[in-house]
Amino acid sequence: MSWPLVAIKNVAKVVTGKTPSKKVEGYFGGDIPFVTPAELDKDKLVVSANQTLTEEGAAQIKLVPEGAVMVCCIGSLGKIGIAGRELATNQQINTVIFDKEKVDTNYGFYALARLKPQLEALAPSTTVAIINKSNFESLKIPIPPLPEQKRIAAILDKADQLRQKRQQAIGLADEFLRSVFLDMFGDPVTNPKGWEVRRVENLASSDKYSIKAGPFGSALKKEDYVPSGFKIYGQEQVIRDDLSYGDYYIDKDKFKSLENCKIAVDDLLISLVGTFGKISIVPVNFEPGIINPRLMKITPDKNVIVPKFLKYLLQTDGAMAKIQHMSHGGTMGIVNVGKMKDLALPIPPLEKQKEFLEKMNKLILAKKRQKKGICITESLFNSLSQKAFAGKL
Repeated sequence: MSWPLVAIKNVAKVVTGKTPSKKVEGYFGGDIPFVTPAELDKDKLVVSANQTLTEEGAAQIKLVPEGAVMVCCIGSLGKIGIAGRELATNQQINTVIFDKEKVDTNYGFYALARLKPQLEALAPSTTVAIINKSNFESLKIPIPPLPEQKRIAAILDKADQLRQKRQQAIGLADEFLRSVFLDMFGDPVTNPKGWEVRRVENLASSDKYSIKAGPFGSALKKEDYVPSGFKIYGQEQVIRDDLSYGDYYIDKDKFKSLENCKIAVDDLLISLVGTFGKISIVPVNFEPGIINPRLMKITPDKNVIVPKFLKYLLQTDGAMAKIQHMSHGGTMGIVNVGKMKDLALPIPPLEKQKEFLEKMNKLILAKKRQKKGICITESLFNSLSQKAFAGKL
């Protein structure tokens, strides 16, 4: 049996959000959550937001009632959540207030969540993807009788809870590892256990170019790129932590002229511009090549520090706060190599580093199992959802 398809506007009222004037300071900072797409696609029920409005600010716009379903229609199309209390949204979000005589809220949430591919297909090819309110509310969703809606929603809720629990388990594993680190070594900023403090410069090997930024822009131009040869590594690989990504190359002569920027196994590659502080370690199997001007490399002295431990240490909240403090450049933050060399870090003995990494490796294995489980539950959820909305559940 297939359910009748009904336009959203025929079973709900759709309201587009609005941002009160930011010129009036008194509009912001109260108790009313002001939801943006950043708060969607997380918990199903949204009860808080990074920004809030005062009563005066809320009076400038229409508030969203508890139980309404919020869908992002500008930018991150299809991100979704249910208002867990009365709140406000910005103009990127269309809120669907279902007629409760016709649509169960939970069912409506899952029905609207399935529209994401349609939203992406409908959006014009502009810089920022946009679905206007008229097009959005004309989209159709299947509407079975209310008791059937509630049955479908209850089944999908259970499948979704299983999916969420696995995702939460991954987050808890990361949190647990942070706790283990702090228990073993203390806060890297205050160094309560009194470990020896070394500058990053003194953690690198004695090789001449063990700490090196990529070549200046004039030394590596796009005209130098060739279809194959020696790979150019940049932030696109490091941010993904995947050095197999990308296909920019230079030929042998250019590589030789920039050999001081070449990478080797176990080097740390660190992003320096914009999304700075991201780190990849060069694996055993990699394509020979060089770093570009947006990266620096560190070849660690393995008699002093294990590369994986140095990566973890540099990405702790304390170390990242220091790197953030060293950055300059306004909107596009930049960290220079000279300051990175001066960064002081507490360094525990090698055996303690290895003990921590053993614990970390066990957690990584556990996370891999959880991720595999997420793929299975995701597949189960999608299969259930497809059958439910096709009237075959």
